Amino acid sequence: MPGAPLRVALVGPREDPFTDDPDREHRERMLRSFEEICRDIVTFGADYTLSREFLGIEYLAATLRREDRQVAVVGAGNEGLDDKALIARLTAFAPDLAGFSLLYDLQLKSALTAARALKGVRPETFIVFGGPLASAISALLLDTFPFIDAVVEGEGEAAIARLADAVEGRCALDAVPSLVRRSDGGIVKQPRAIPADLDTLPHPARDIIAAIRQRGLPVPSAYLTTSRGCKAFCTFCTVPNIVRGMKDGVYRMRDPRDVVDEIEAVTRDHGVTRFYMADDNFLGYGEASNRRMLAFADEILARGLKINFHAECRVDSLVPETLVRLREAGFDQILFGLESGSAKTLKRWAKGQTVEENEAAVALARALKLDLMPSMILLDWESGLDEVDESIGFVERTRLWRSNQPLWLVNRLKVHCGTAAARRYDNVRGKPDLPPVDAGDAGSLARWCAAATYQRTPIENPHVAAFWSALNGEANRWSVLIDEVLPPLLKTLRETSRGGDRDDALARIKRIATFRRSVGGALAGLMRRLVDAAQEQQNVGCRPEGLDDVARRFVEEFETKLFPEGLDAWLTPKPTGLVAMPGAASRPPARPAEAMSAEIG
Repeated sequence: MPGAPLRVALVGPREDPFTDDPDREHRERMLRSFEEICRDIVTFGADYTLSREFLGIEYLAATLRREDRQVAVVGAGNEGLDDKALIARLTAFAPDLAGFSLLYDLQLKSALTAARALKGVRPETFIVFGGPLASAISALLLDTFPFIDAVVEGEGEAAIARLADAVEGRCALDAVPSLVRRSDGGIVKQPRAIPADLDTLPHPARDIIAAIRQRGLPVPSAYLTTSRGCKAFCTFCTVPNIVRGMKDGVYRMRDPRDVVDEIEAVTRDHGVTRFYMADDNFLGYGEASNRRMLAFADEILARGLKINFHAECRVDSLVPETLVRLREAGFDQILFGLESGSAKTLKRWAKGQTVEENEAAVALARALKLDLMPSMILLDWESGLDEVDESIGFVERTRLWRSNQPLWLVNRLKVHCGTAAARRYDNVRGKPDLPPVDAGDAGSLARWCAAATYQRTPIENPHVAAFWSALNGEANRWSVLIDEVLPPLLKTLRETSRGGDRDDALARIKRIATFRRSVGGALAGLMRRLVDAAQEQQNVGCRPEGLDDVARRFVEEFETKLFPEGLDAWLTPKPTGLVAMPGAASRPPARPAEAMSAEIG
């Protein structure tokens, strides 16, 4: 119809976990929809507080709507859409332009599946990919998948607005900044857009929040940014690739009054009073940013807003007096990028901070009664046992295991496309060997996505590899218990406690609470037991054998103290999911101590 507004679909694909790696961390195997989290929730924990809002595409939607485009925002994970349902939604909307935002490797397969299907039904739809992952592998995507018409590298607001003009025929594709596309001469990259003045951008559309509410679910938090960019160049981080080539604007700040205007509007319009500050570094750098933080806190207090917020911060950005003011304004939870307790590791990762600064940051957060969410990476593919031991010592000294989410301490470094870590890996190990791909075959596509996104990065040191496998297997089992098995059981017990079996139900509830409180300390003990055993083997030149048994025995001793009858028996009838995770739960029982003595030291 002549004069009809351009129809644009903006998609946040669902996360599709890779399942072929037995050493994969629990959080990448146990991806649950927000609806499942709400269904099982008993006490609102950290998993609940993040609504996983796709703020990037909501900014793009607001930019396009300001120019009278018709926009559909689809957050597949939030809306519980599998690939089939997502494709149906997109086909029904019949977009002229469809954008897929790739934040993580886990979204790649779903995005490719949906884009291919949409192009098959509507070949006239212009399909563009964007986001950190797409920016890093733009040429690879275009060379491999003909149904992708273009990729936007870096920030997307200026590019998407101009691309909409191009799709309507108002300008040539060559006029679209940051656009990467095919041409007769090969892949063509347009110069990146000038970094956006954040105060000129419209506040993001809140379609994701509206979609959650339409499904009858609560909205625990809204995402919000007060700045963009980061001046650090940590080797494992994707942000340096986004700001690559910028002469100015590597770190940009919003006017604090405008930020609080947005908070006030979201609180008023959507009833949300908790905010996740999605800044790359919330506290920023230098005195100008410090003044901004003080003005931000003062503005919240002056308006009498009763809100809470949490954010990610670098430990070298802390100003105690500013944190006190922010605390008064509602800042109650902080995630520090501690990463490691090893000076050697921090240097290899170009963190630009010291172990001493990490320890001081933890102490300061606790003094201010901030809920501390520690971000730790125990090891990477190059780590030695000495580095792992130093990080475990750091966890012990700072008692990080006392966190509400102690199992979040069990992480290994992921090699993300486009990062310095990926370039280092390519130089040492060689670039990933990509298999042939048939985008219409789910298995073939999964294998290609896994290879393209470094899902297999073997640990070089065999003793470190054995340590990781044993530790991660038990952490996976505990995660299944805590995240999937115990919440519905606890919910049932609370309902039962109102009836005739009140005493038994309350006793079982107390036992669960004791188990939850004890897991952190047990995890720290398990780390120490395993690293000591691994070092003992390494020191005497033994092969790394028997660490799974060491871990299993330690866990059995811990669980027996709380559940003398055995955890499995206590949970009878066994809830579905207890042994759903590969690893520790499916291993045979630990061998007797005398059978292990020859292997461990």
